[in-house]
Amino acid sequence: MDRVSFSLVESLVWVGILCSIWMGLILFWRGKFWFRHHRSFFLVLLSGPILLILMGLGQGAFPLSMAPTAWRSPLSIYRNAAPLSYPNFQLRLRAHETDLLLNFTPSLYQSLTEKEIGVGCNYALDTVLSLMGLPPGRTVRNMKTMGPLTTLLGLSYGGPAFHDPFLGELAMVKESDHPSPKYWRLMAVCHEEAHAKGFTREMDAEILTQVALSQSKDIRYRLLGDIMYLRKSGERIHFPEYLRAEIRQSRDSLERVESRQKVVSLLRKISTKLGFQNSGGKYGSRDGSETWDPQHPFYTTVEDWIKYLPHNGNKNEPNH
Repeated sequence: MDRVSFSLVESLVWVGILCSIWMGLILFWRGKFWFRHHRSFFLVLLSGPILLILMGLGQGAFPLSMAPTAWRSPLSIYRNAAPLSYPNFQLRLRAHETDLLLNFTPSLYQSLTEKEIGVGCNYALDTVLSLMGLPPGRTVRNMKTMGPLTTLLGLSYGGPAFHDPFLGELAMVKESDHPSPKYWRLMAVCHEEAHAKGFTREMDAEILTQVALSQSKDIRYRLLGDIMYLRKSGERIHFPEYLRAEIRQSRDSLERVESRQKVVSLLRKISTKLGFQNSGGKYGSRDGSETWDPQHPFYTTVEDWIKYLPHNGNKNEPNH
């Protein structure tokens, strides 16, 4: 799929919708008996709704997913990590915070591109999986731009990036449609690549992304790992002023863009009411009002993996 310049998922969704509408119009105006004399044409149109159903079932967003990797045990169960006390969680949290404050520079941060991390994170994920005795998964490096329809659907339920498990395609929303900090887009590339490695659940992809970034020999990746760990913690944290300004600017830009996205706003309200809206808990993010859970699936598993892996991000190693 890397060789196809456009989003094939977007194209197939359009085909499925148009075939479904066409079939519905014929049923309304001609009736179902018309298809008895046009069986071949009926089968062609029927492929539309079937395609949409299969693509929906392949996303791994619910228990009936047809994506084979959705049937795997979650990584948190696979590792069966030991409980993590709140004081030890705080120690790890402050270590990430100190590392970020000491080592972050705007030039270092800006030097990492989405294309570069697409290659680097693929290698980092394969390294972590190999060390854990797990098989390497699919390699996908081309992060495509989501089309208008997948953008509409993605922003409506809270999925501004996706990996299709059947086609192996990665895509992300345009910056103009969803303003966000640079670090969010870099992490999203790595997160979707973790999906491509064969891990359908969002929590699994987040665990792999966190470990791969934190264990990298490249300090830029480790700084991203620091940001990711801190942003998901639900705790009061200290960020470099450069990042704080970027977050504020992105938030203001996002508010202005969302004020013009009337259809997205309406669909988001509907998906929230129906219970389809994405939530932070699905990704292992912790709400600040939550009492600390010693069995938190994200932080306990990450802590266990970091201890298990032989490389712990030696700060003295050169970047590469």
